[in-house]
Amino acid sequence: MLIQALLVGLVLAFCKCDTMYGYAMASRPIVVAMLTGLVLGDPVTGVIMGSVLELMFIGSFPVGAAVSPDFTSAGAICTAFAILTGGGEAVATVMALPIALLGGFIFIGCKLINAVSGQIMMRYLEKDDSKGASRIYVLGSLFSGGVIYFLYGFVCVFAGSAAVEVIVNAIPTVIINGLAASANLLPAVGFALLLQMIISKKMAPFFFIGFLLAAYLNLPTIAVTLFAVAIVFVIIAAPQRQPAAASNDGGGENEF
Repeated sequence: MLIQALLVGLVLAFCKCDTMYGYAMASRPIVVAMLTGLVLGDPVTGVIMGSVLELMFIGSFPVGAAVSPDFTSAGAICTAFAILTGGGEAVATVMALPIALLGGFIFIGCKLINAVSGQIMMRYLEKDDSKGASRIYVLGSLFSGGVIYFLYGFVCVFAGSAAVEVIVNAIPTVIINGLAASANLLPAVGFALLLQMIISKKMAPFFFIGFLLAAYLNLPTIAVTLFAVAIVFVIIAAPQRQPAAASNDGGGENEF
């Protein structure tokens, strides 16, 4: 069981780090389940489980501050349970939601780690040390996306499905509410970091115009975006002011 748990942890870590190599959709259940089945010697069951879990989580994706179930963790761990226990789809579908919910709360902690890494990167960039900022980005991403989820996959498979269900049910409500509140603050931190880099006297009016349109006129995001695009076209189409030609105040060659 130790070798299988290590392999599942490595697959989960690889798929959770897919944003580092171009977001190749490796985090989708059908991909991670197939890879899990491949390393465990049963790729057919992996593809079957990936199809089942893909249908379960096809409409689940994070939007803004919303915490969605982690379908990547469910794809790897549930497929491993289905293959190792011989229970097939029955075991996997029963455990899919608890594993995905626990993975979603782990993702909140990963976002908090990423926020700290972003602050450290800003300090390096203020010193014009781009290499140091790049190192922090790579190390922080590998830790939050790779190491943490490797441990999650390894522990779940090594401990067994019963232990995972007990852990999920034992999480106090106050901790769940606290993690949810922390997740709601992260978008504000992200916008603040973005504004710190791009805000200027010329950009500030457009930012507040968009805020007022959304807050007081209740316009949806698409409407505000289209309004911004229209403003961009107006600015581009407007005639550019030509610099005034230097005037010659007389005094030609016979000035003296």
